[in-house]
Formats: sequence, C-alpha cells, structure tokens
Amino acid sequence: MQLRDERGMMAIGVALMLIVVLSLFSVALWQYGMLEMRRVQRTEEDTQALFLARAGAEAVMGAWKNRMAEAAGGKKEYAVPFGQMDPLYYDLDNKRLTPDKPVNSLGKAEVVVRLERATEDRDDYVTVIESTATVGSTTRTVKLVTYPHRYGHDGTLGWYYPSNSGGQTAGAIRLSEYIPRPEVVVMKTDNQTDAIFLGSSALTTMATNNIKNYTWTASALIFDSPLRLIKNADDLFDGPNGSVDLTLAAEMVYLNGLDVVSIRKGSPVLLEYPSKDFSIVLSLPSFGSEAGFSGNDIRDKVDNSYRNAVVSNARYGEVYFYGGSVRWVEYEYFKDYIWIFIPFTNIRVKQRTELNQLNGRGFYFRDGWRLIPTNINDVTGFNIAKYIQDSMNTGWILPIKEEFQTRREDLENLRPFYWER
Repeated sequence: MQLRDERGMMAIGVALMLIVVLSLFSVALWQYGMLEMRRVQRTEEDTQALFLARAGAEAVMGAWKNRMAEAAGGKKEYAVPFGQMDPLYYDLDNKRLTPDKPVNSLGKAEVVVRLERATEDRDDYVTVIESTATVGSTTRTVKLVTYPHRYGHDGTLGWYYPSNSGGQTAGAIRLSEYIPRPEVVVMKTDNQTDAIFLGSSALTTMATNNIKNYTWTASALIFDSPLRLIKNADDLFDGPNGSVDLTLAAEMVYLNGLDVVSIRKGSPVLLEYPSKDFSIVLSLPSFGSEAGFSGNDIRDKVDNSYRNAVVSNARYGEVYFYGGSVRWVEYEYFKDYIWIFIPFTNIRVKQRTELNQLNGRGFYFRDGWRLIPTNINDVTGFNIAKYIQDSMNTGWILPIKEEFQTRREDLENLRPFYWER
C-alpha cells in the first residue's frame, strides 16, 4: 500500500519514535527498579551487618568481663582473651549467635581483641574489641574501646607529680583543689616504682596553714605505685606537729605498698622537738547517695571468726593490701655532728615494723578507720599488732573471705566500654 499523505507518513514516524522511546523508558525503568532493589538490599544488608558486628562485639565484651576460667585442680584463674576470636554466626532459625555455622545463617562476625596505647606520651593502654561482620556482599566494622584510666596526676585532679620534671620530684603530693567525681582513679607515677609521698613543699604548706587532713575522693582508688607518707627523713622537720591524716575516701582502696610514720618528741640538743605521726584514714565518699555496704550486707562475706564483730548499722568499704608490704616506720631525733665537734638535731629511722596482719589480705573497713592511732606517741611500748587485732575484734576492719574479694584484675571491669565512631 502506498502512502500518499505526508501526514500519514509523519504519523507512522511519530509512532515508531514513541515505540522506541517507550522501549527505552521501559528499559530505564527496569534498570532503575533493579538498582533500587539492589540499593534496598544493600541497605538491608548494611543494617544487618551492623547489627551482627555489634552483637559479636558485645558477646566478646561479655566474655572479656567474665573471664574466669577453670584451671587445674578446680581453681579459678583469669584467662584474658586477646587476639583473634573464633568466628560467630547468627542462626536465623534459633535467633542467636553461635560459634558453629548453622544451615540458615545471616552472616559471620570475626572479632579481634587487642591493646592499644591510649596516648602517645603515656604508658596507659585501652582494650579494643573490633568486630567485622559480613552479610551477603556487605561488610561492616565496629569498635568497642575502654575509657582510659583517670590518673591522680591528671590536670583535673593534680594530686601529685608523675615525673621528675620542671624542678618537681616524681610522686610528690600536691595540695590541689579539685571537684570529687564518682569514678575510678589510678595512682601511678610514670616510673610506677617511684613512691607517692608527702614532700617538703606540701608539708611546709600544711604546717603554715595548720592543715591536719588532706583527702582524696573517688569511687575507687587504685595504687599502682607505693604510698610512702614520708619518704625523706629530713622532711619531717617541715611537717605539722601532732597527728596528720591522709584520708582515702573511696568505696574500694587497692594499695601496692604503704608506709605510715611516727616520731616521738625528743631533745637531743637543747631544744625539744615535737611528736608527729602520719597515717591514712579509710573513709567512704559522699556523692549524694549512701556509699559502701551496711554491716548486714557483709556479714556472710566476713571470715567466720569475725562475723560477730560486724556492726550492723555501720557502713563499710573494701581495702586490699596486696602488692608491696605495709610498714609502720618509726623515726627518732638524735644528736648529729658537723665537722665532728658541732652538734645538731637530726632525724633517722629507728625501726621499720612489717604489718603482717595486713600484708597480702583484703578487708572490709568501717568508715573512719585510722591505720595507726592518734595517740601512738603517747603510749610507751605501743603494740601495733595488738592495735590491729583489736580493730578486727571490734569491727573496724574485717577479713573478707577469699571468694568475695575483689582482685586487681577485677578492677579492669570498672572501666566502661564505649562505641568508637
């Protein structure tokens, strides 16, 4: 059939163009639909992978926080899980994580636990739990990280100098002002073996301002460095007369070596020099709620020999004398000489007494217990062992049964994890 009308030819051309355009549009629409389906699928897989990665990290975090393992002889020991963990799968049928690959699996999470340096200039490390999950063709990675420790020398606290710098001595206590916060504080010098102590500067300030008590407050105080209240004998000349307290106000105190100090009055050369003593006082913090445990709460956790000594309506915290030894150091004034014939009064160590009743043990302490009494210099032949035993018999310190003690490793669980962005 011949087309005689130009308008007919144009109509056929338009129709053909429409057919082509509609075909292209259909293809484009199909491709768009497929792309959208893939985008939705990827979004769903991404969400599922994120869920699985977080679930894997949280599962390992739970195991890390409860890492007691059965050792030989039925004894409990810590098994610290670091490195590559076994893969975890999500079982869609039973809706749970499993180390065994199920028939109907959502995907796999691979978790690594490692230590990383918290900052470049400190030897503090944080625990990192990194979980990588794969669902279909999508992979997501998340990290759980422990908060770095807050140290007593941090700028917000400034309790002591961490190192020998700027003319300061590592471990020397600073009489700083700070805002107490309910958190764990670690007491550690950069060298760790350098003791924390009252030096000449702090003692002079205390004597000048008649300061007889200085307090460190936290939810828990962890001493990784020793606490030697007096490190240098000469510094005793600078301190206040009478009794001086360093109050450790915390629900849990962990000590790694401790010296408490006393010196009786004396006059080896003309002038009489006064008695002095320096002790820790164990106290409970005040953060707006009642801290510690009631006597009734701890009765079954106390060594059976001292259960009747528990004071029911008293409040108790925990103290652990693990690590270094606990000592009562007695100093004395004595006659010394310059150039052999010029006498002057000097100070030296008279005796160091190991407090073996405390060494290596954990106790509940009653709020306000002082390790040595304020009248220690007034009693002739003072018996420190009897004083400590009397403190146990009267419920001031009570030995904790081993199964209820908080080990140093447990203290790591006080560091919360957060999701790293």
